Amino acid sequence: MKIAILTDSSYDGDISKIKDLYLVPLLIVEDDGTTHLCDENFDKDKFYKMLESQHLKTAQTTPGLMMEMWDKLLKEYDQVIFLPISKGLSGQFNTFRFFSESEENYKDKVFVCDTNAVSIAMQEIVENVAFWIAQKKTGFEIVELVKKRSEQLIGFIIPRNLNTLKRGGRISPAAASLAKMLKIVPILRYNGIIDKEKVARTRKKAINEALDLIKNEIKNIKLINISYSRMSIEELEDLKYLISTKGFEINISSELSPVIAAHTGEGTIALLAYKGEI
Repeated sequence: MKIAILTDSSYDGDISKIKDLYLVPLLIVEDDGTTHLCDENFDKDKFYKMLESQHLKTAQTTPGLMMEMWDKLLKEYDQVIFLPISKGLSGQFNTFRFFSESEENYKDKVFVCDTNAVSIAMQEIVENVAFWIAQKKTGFEIVELVKKRSEQLIGFIIPRNLNTLKRGGRISPAAASLAKMLKIVPILRYNGIIDKEKVARTRKKAINEALDLIKNEIKNIKLINISYSRMSIEELEDLKYLISTKGFEINISSELSPVIAAHTGEGTIALLAYKGEI
């Protein structure tokens, strides 16, 4: 059986490095309604300039574009495993799970998985699925395996500030104002949704506390995944140094996709890991 892996632009890895992996774009929408496909042709420099002055929104892949991709893949493959952005951040999962189960052309052929993932978490899920396909697992089995793996995710997000999260409704204006007034750095928990965890007095302390939280929740952990929105080389090197002083090795490191950075702003750091092996 020949199986394709399809993800969306919440994935920020190199598509060409995974066999039979394809990407369908999510959308970025400007204040005036101008819409951009967030694919490999989307200019990141242009994106960050827009982010400085606009309240950018993101949107699901259009049904027409998704069905076109499914139809195209099913001409070459027996099944398609679709790995969408976390259902806690977008309606992408629910929308296309419905289409895959209600349209006769896609029943038992297109499998929409509950990933809980974005960015480096999605990269790990994609690698897991490629491994399961190599083991001759079917779409039915992979849906359950992805669900189980998604429940093992632990992550923490440290934004440079809360302005972009506030504009996007990911955190309340009152909480953002309080953090700014008290000059505190928030640590947000990520497990498919974004929620508050605790605060620290400095960015360095916030990173160290987040790393300690991961250590406390996953015993004997050595590997950690990191992602970040645009920051200086020096700041990134400082982050890697802090991680090494805590005894971690970096497994996957990647810059956040624009569809995620649109909600977190510049200089955001995400630290993620999974409990146990696949």
